[in-house]
Amino acid sequence: MSRLDWTIVGFVLLLIHYLVFAPALVELGLYFSFGPWRFGFNSNTAVYVLLLIIATYFFWKTRSPKLVREKIVIFREMLESLILTKRYDELVLHVEPQLPRLIEFSRRESWFVRLIYRVKRNRIFTVLTRGEKPPVATRAQRKKLSLIPAWFSSSAKSKTQAREILQSLVISSELTRSLTLNHPYFCLKLLDTEEAIRNDFTNEFLDAMLGAPGSQLYVELKNNKNLNGGARLALPESNRILRFFFEDPTVAVKLGVYQAIGDAVCRRLDEDKVLISKLNEPLGSYYDLGRYRCPINSGITLFEIMVHEGIHHGLHDHMWLHYFQHFARSILSQLQQVPEEPSFQEWPTPLHYLLTRLLSVAIDWMEQCGRIKRPNPNLTVPKRAGFDELYISKEAAKSIGEMMQAIIPSTTIPVYFKRKLLGLVIASHNNLMGQLGLIEVAAALNKATIFGAPMPTKCSYRSALLTHFRELDHRLVGDAVQFEKDLDDSLMKCP
Repeated sequence: MSRLDWTIVGFVLLLIHYLVFAPALVELGLYFSFGPWRFGFNSNTAVYVLLLIIATYFFWKTRSPKLVREKIVIFREMLESLILTKRYDELVLHVEPQLPRLIEFSRRESWFVRLIYRVKRNRIFTVLTRGEKPPVATRAQRKKLSLIPAWFSSSAKSKTQAREILQSLVISSELTRSLTLNHPYFCLKLLDTEEAIRNDFTNEFLDAMLGAPGSQLYVELKNNKNLNGGARLALPESNRILRFFFEDPTVAVKLGVYQAIGDAVCRRLDEDKVLISKLNEPLGSYYDLGRYRCPINSGITLFEIMVHEGIHHGLHDHMWLHYFQHFARSILSQLQQVPEEPSFQEWPTPLHYLLTRLLSVAIDWMEQCGRIKRPNPNLTVPKRAGFDELYISKEAAKSIGEMMQAIIPSTTIPVYFKRKLLGLVIASHNNLMGQLGLIEVAAALNKATIFGAPMPTKCSYRSALLTHFRELDHRLVGDAVQFEKDLDDSLMKCP
């Protein structure tokens, strides 16, 4: 109940007493009459109607209760008690309906305070436009003026209290993990707050999602297989988490989704020995079942969706797709030796599959610019001067070059698998030069893979690259004329 509610109720009760004690007020000469009763009403029926109005008003207020500034301190104490006793489900039950009000309180003062500030500002503006000097208030006057906003804002601390409540919801790792697994859509509402951005809530949320194979994120990724042109995945409305982060790629940039996903994947590749041990085992059923519960594969898929949306919405930002070369180096450092002879399976281990997928996804990014559709005008990012619609594809080409510079010299990958990965790159190069007509992207791929960008490659690497290149399928080699020419030119520059 706000002060306005109590004012309405108090006025109605006062009116009821006025009608009940009308005879006494008439005798005292304090009764004011508006004329005779109409429509068959008298004082008794009027009192009944007023009581009915109060009851209806209270019923309506209890059907849709709203948090008011006067009670925000009590609300905070209740939430602190729920957090300390770990009653997180009950906490969500109380907070979720009031979250929009909390966010409003944390960002804005009450309407009366804003009105007072506006009147004071307009008064000063009027004085200045007339060429007059604003009057200098005495210390007593300044003290009285400072009390007005505090009195009518329910509490001078209401804005701070609301911010602290929101901060308490996003600062605890234990609370975040519980909310992520049990109430993921409530977490999406928290991500709209400034407190969530300042306290790395996005990192905690996505890390907890990737750390729980039964989370809603894994469900959405497994059921998100429909294509929307080329290798770009569609984002149906049922996949609320994916749509929240990636439907508008500027949201992913603002929240730092790329860093949250990249750091979570890197940490697991470098530190989770149990996971790495499983990924070094024979492929088995990993491709059919295991990859849908794998945090590494899921992190790659999140990057895949994010960068594809950035390409199609005209975002001039690489969205940190260069995390892929860090993933590749971590995978190469964790790989165990496998036989040199090709196995009957396409990938010897899950790590080999993940390495192949890194290259395949980056290749899709390179080629995606040739399949750009006209974007939704409501989501299109404004294009500034010097905008290059091939920017992300060229950055993907650089990432592929970095990955090949780590793959070719590696001693943990069998020769046949190196040539298989190189064959994917050369096939994409031929596609860029031919069917897609993305010659600039093909040139960026050649430069990054052969010469190196930004650091130049070693002559030993270029020589090994040429050896593997010439052992590829003759049709691939025959179509890759420009790649072979650039490779030969690079070797001529070597001492």
